Amino acid sequence: MDISNLLKDKIFTVSEVIDLLNEIMKPCRVTVKGEVGEDINMYPGFGFFKLVDKEGSTLPCFAFRNVFEDTIELKPGMEIKVSGYPEIRKKRGSFNFQVKRINPIGEGQLKKQFEILKKKLKEEGFFDEEKKEEIPPFLRNIGLITSNGSDAEKDFLTHLKEFGFQVFAYDSRVEGDSAVNDIIKGIKTLNQRTEPEVIVITRGGGSWESLQAFNSPETVKAAFSSKIPVISAVGHENDVTLLDLVADKRVSTPTDAGKFISRSWEEGKNRVFEIEKNISVSTIRMIKKTEEKFKNYTLDFTRKIESIALQKEKNLNYLFNGLTDKIKNRLEKFYFLEKKLISKRREIKILIKKRTEEIEDFKTKINKDKKAWIGNIKKDLEEERKKLFLSDPRLKLKQGYSITKKNGKIVKSVKNIKKGDKIETGFSDGFVNSEVNQSILKE
Repeated sequence: MDISNLLKDKIFTVSEVIDLLNEIMKPCRVTVKGEVGEDINMYPGFGFFKLVDKEGSTLPCFAFRNVFEDTIELKPGMEIKVSGYPEIRKKRGSFNFQVKRINPIGEGQLKKQFEILKKKLKEEGFFDEEKKEEIPPFLRNIGLITSNGSDAEKDFLTHLKEFGFQVFAYDSRVEGDSAVNDIIKGIKTLNQRTEPEVIVITRGGGSWESLQAFNSPETVKAAFSSKIPVISAVGHENDVTLLDLVADKRVSTPTDAGKFISRSWEEGKNRVFEIEKNISVSTIRMIKKTEEKFKNYTLDFTRKIESIALQKEKNLNYLFNGLTDKIKNRLEKFYFLEKKLISKRREIKILIKKRTEEIEDFKTKINKDKKAWIGNIKKDLEEERKKLFLSDPRLKLKQGYSITKKNGKIVKSVKNIKKGDKIETGFSDGFVNSEVNQSILKE
């Protein structure tokens, strides 16, 4: 469409034409590199300076006070980058570049700016530990913000392992002047979904210049405002970004992020295996203790019987040798009784043998029952897993149920809704935003 034809016969007032030009120029957000000129004018709420290049071109710049507070002090000749859009001021009729962000050039200057922002954001409470959320274990749905197809994405997904994770990836630039807006948009987009339980923001390592998107105050504020816990996984060991400080959890690399999220599942799997192993060990230990008790009982019982019989024999021999013939006749009867006792001892040995065989049968039965016990325990564990699965609210959503929220909170009664309210209804595959025309309470 040729805009010149549409405006050809239109007569504008001065204000209207300035508004038109500003409306056209405002979306033209660009980043400009140059040196700070000699004239730097600072006022309580704003400031003016000029940006010049080697060709002698000059760009007048305007910025509010908070923009200057987020960077190092500007000095003539300093090389910087400014991001913003062109604008014409109505009262003066002058052209200015509306600056939204100032970044110095050079690692030393960037580090100074980092310290300024770090101190400011810390004083404002963005890094307070008590405001950070605990990352819950056994996560299923992961929000991921990184460059699609990057090594960081591959490393993260590789180390998530096979535990049935669902990853909601948001393709974002992680370097350059557009990266900040991409990351912020990714955080907002994932917060609008009902599935993600955590957001991982990741990229590989890089220079201070390449990591500036993660040192942006806008990125810090977006991560701080996220209702979903944020994990920072920027691939650098020695340097810490502002995103690392505000995140609910910081890990050093994309690989570590995948391992951290998988850890609770890995430990849970090992714990189940350990329980099964302990059950088997306990069963074997119980059987061995039982065998030992029966063995000791048998030996002790045999020794006592033999000791009693031997003592009886000694006593009878002593009496037999010391008594008269008349008494010897009686002793013959006792001798007969002794033989009978010895005969009974044989019966006792037979009984002991029989009990030993019964013990062996009992041991065999315990070994057989051991497998059944372990099988039953595994069956109970599987039943518990099924119960956990069936209690998953996402299953209800797939069956046709839905979840209605107002202002981020679940609505449990029609009494909590009135005409004009804006509500969000979540299904298994997405959500719907709507406005209430009428609420009806069933009597």
